[in-house]
Amino acid sequence: MKKMWRNNKILIILGAILLVCAIAIIVVVLKYFIGSRKSVYGPRFDNMKVTISQKQQDDYIKGLEDNSNVVKVRFRVSHKTLYISVTFKDDISLEDAKKIVDESLTLFPDDIKETYDINYTIKNANYMLMGAKNAPGNGLIWGNNNLVESAKQE
Repeated sequence: MKKMWRNNKILIILGAILLVCAIAIIVVVLKYFIGSRKSVYGPRFDNMKVTISQKQQDDYIKGLEDNSNVVKVRFRVSHKTLYISVTFKDDISLEDAKKIVDESLTLFPDDIKETYDINYTIKNANYMLMGAKNAPGNGLIWGNNNLVESAKQE
């Protein structure tokens, strides 16, 4: 045994280091990549005190669709962000569409407006515009007007 140790001392030490590294890599892979089935957003949404219910979503959609200029409303919740897409009739102006969406914020309770970020997309055949409201903010901020290609050609 002593003869084997003397002749192969470097190989045995390198083999031991290799074994320790392989075990460490396996532990890290199992712990952080395979064994972890948590949300990609971490624990920051686990204890949200205010959540939006399906009834509140349906009430908002119904309240917005009651307007005769609104064709379709799509509503999606992703953690702390509400994504709302509103399609208007082709004959409504961009300013009127913005006004309708601005007024629709009153359909949400204050605790929802203070908790969730809200992203809007308003569109019809002539325009598509995105707007957003941060949770602590008071009003909507609108992006630049992007005309639809068919309207640019006319």
